[in-house]
Order: sequence, then C-alpha cells, then structure tokens
Amino acid sequence: MRRALLIVGKAPAPGQAKTRLVPPLSAQAAAELYRAFLLDTLDLAAGLGWERVSLVHPAGAGAALRPLLPPPVTLCEQRGRGLGDALRHAFAEHLAQGFTRVVLIGSDTPSLPPTAVADGCAALATHDLSIGPSLDGGYYLLGLRTMQPALFEAIDWSTPRVLAQTLARASQLRLRVQRLPAWYDVDAPADLERLQRELQQAPATTAPHTRTTLARLRPPAELSLSAPTP
Repeated sequence: MRRALLIVGKAPAPGQAKTRLVPPLSAQAAAELYRAFLLDTLDLAAGLGWERVSLVHPAGAGAALRPLLPPPVTLCEQRGRGLGDALRHAFAEHLAQGFTRVVLIGSDTPSLPPTAVADGCAALATHDLSIGPSLDGGYYLLGLRTMQPALFEAIDWSTPRVLAQTLARASQLRLRVQRLPAWYDVDAPADLERLQRELQQAPATTAPHTRTTLARLRPPAELSLSAPTP
C-alpha cells in the first residue's frame, strides 16, 4: 500500500490568508496565524510517516511556500480553473503515480487529531470514499482509492452545500462512503474563539506553532467575537 497525503494550502501573505479573521486580527497577524496553521498541518503529516506528502497550492505560490516545507514535502501546483479542477487534477496525478490511498485535507484545521487522517485512510480498505464533514457544510478530509472525477464537477465550492452535493454525487456513483466525525475549519472569529478554548484544554503538544503565534500576536482575551465578521 502506498499512501499520499494532499494538503491544500497557500502562501501566508497579508491580504490573502485568513481574510475573514480581519478583524479582530490585522491582515499581517492573520497571515502569521495562517503560517502557523500550515506548519502545524505539516507537522501532522510528518508524524503519519506516509510515502508522499504534497502541498496543493495556487499557481505562482511555490517560491513563497518552498522555504516553509521540510524536504520530503513536494509542491503540487493547482491546474485548471477553480477549486474543483485543482482537486480533481491533484487526485488524478497521485493515483496515476501508483498511490493506492490518497487523502486530502485543508490547512486551516491546526488542531485536527492525526487519528482522523489515519482513520480516513484506513476506511479506504473497505470503502470507495472517506469524508470528514466540517461544521460549515464542507469537508475537512476526502479520501479516494480510485479516481472519481464526477465528485469534483458542478459543486458549489466555498458554500454550505459542498458536503451535501458531494455525498449526493457519491450516491449517484454508487460509491461506498465512510463518514468520519465532524471537525471545524478556522475561518471566522467564532472559529478562532473555539480554537482558543480547545487549546486551553488540550495537551501542550497540540498545534504548537498556532499556540506560540496566538500568544505572541495578542492576549487571548482580546480575540473575541466583539468584532463583526465581514
């Protein structure tokens, strides 16, 4: 069995990363926090010990991302138009290279337990598709063992309909689906407040880059929902 983990990420540039966290954060602080999210996700990937880890990134972002990546991680530039094309090409490329389990996660779930990713991979032994629902109506994880291009077509990306539409498409394709426990993306101030509460209770080894960055940027009490979400 050859396993590949795909991480969807972008360059941690002010004004381009985590813009829905501005306010309560400044654009610079939001970019620094996203950088920490990405580093924690890369640490999670390293701990899994899989045969391949690839960072799927927008065109032209490779130069800015390369210094952040440990040597085993490869860059996979997005192809096509839109997120659906990008994900479809990333899965197709890795499955064509002989990987028998390909799992995709985002880079905005810094406290995601490694067991969630391992379970998503293990489920592919008996299922065609594993999927981890996110609380915003999307998914934080998608796993495949064979290419299913229709899963990425005619999906309303970046809306609360993504999960339902993907599951409906999987049903049409008669795929055996394993749903994982729900998790959350850190996109809006409410998500950030939830993350802070979680980290206060979690072991110190959970999301260390994110912990350090949050402590440095601003005292936790100041990161609240009092600032309106754009």
